[in-house]
Amino acid sequence: MEKLVKQIMGFLPRQKEALPWTQNWAIKALSLLFALFLWYFVVGEDKVDMTVQIPVEIINMPRDLVISNQFKKQLEVTIAGPRGLIRGIANQHVSRTVDLSKAAPGSMLVRNDEETISFPRGIRVLRVQPPYITLLLDRLIQREVPIKAPLSGTPAAGFKIESVTIEPPVLSLTGPQAILGDQEQLATSPIDLHNLKASVTRQVPLDLKQSLAELVGETTVTVKVRIVEETVLKQITNIPVTIIGATSPHAAVVTPDTVSIKTEIPLSLSGNRQLHTLFNATVSAADLSPGAHSVPVRVETGMQAKIIAIAPATVTVSVKKPPAKKK
Repeated sequence: MEKLVKQIMGFLPRQKEALPWTQNWAIKALSLLFALFLWYFVVGEDKVDMTVQIPVEIINMPRDLVISNQFKKQLEVTIAGPRGLIRGIANQHVSRTVDLSKAAPGSMLVRNDEETISFPRGIRVLRVQPPYITLLLDRLIQREVPIKAPLSGTPAAGFKIESVTIEPPVLSLTGPQAILGDQEQLATSPIDLHNLKASVTRQVPLDLKQSLAELVGETTVTVKVRIVEETVLKQITNIPVTIIGATSPHAAVVTPDTVSIKTEIPLSLSGNRQLHTLFNATVSAADLSPGAHSVPVRVETGMQAKIIAIAPATVTVSVKKPPAKKK
């Protein structure tokens, strides 16, 4: 202020001579004027009361701890002071800081009063709501939790569920031990399979209780349900054995020339009387030397079927000697 007054005095005409008590009278007068001016705005300004929202800030949280409960993150603070200072609160970062550097697992009661919130000088705290907040501190753990997809309804008659695949099969969760400690699995919303005749792939949300939903958020997984036609076990006989890879059609002979198989076939084909024509049994005579050889039988089919057993599993392939060349 003195510097400002001296700058103003530089523009005033200088006195050639002055009595000792009148020296720098202008500076003293201007200083008094500024002091009165500031007193009016700081002390004499209207006092007002106002309620403001002050955020609660958690600092120095230990890495192995987590707050497991919901708590008031905004405090309602009623303050009093000059109108100008009150208006400036919005531009200042005023908060209720809670230091958890020495915290341990368990319940912690935090007191909120005028001494715990630092306002600018000149502002007085009248009331803080709530006066206390409770923090529940728990150990922070990480778990791999498997996911299950409940099914409702049944496929159409003659069809069955062969497999259910979930992607991802497990979910990696990090959270309070009280919530995750006994969580053995997560479940999706039920999948309706009523009267289905074909496989389905669906995006399904997890069906979570409130505490887990707040931890995990809105999470969906991909569920693939493979639906196939039911099968029956059949014994099929008299399937001809074909020789492949022989040098000529009559260069090899197979004994026996038919085989039987045990197979699972779709239920809709179980009444077909010509089932043996739907299977192809082969043996390979390629690279076989003349003579008798025990060769495994291979059975294939163009339909959806599972070969369980072949009888006999091997047959004898007799390879004839090639005719001698005439001289």
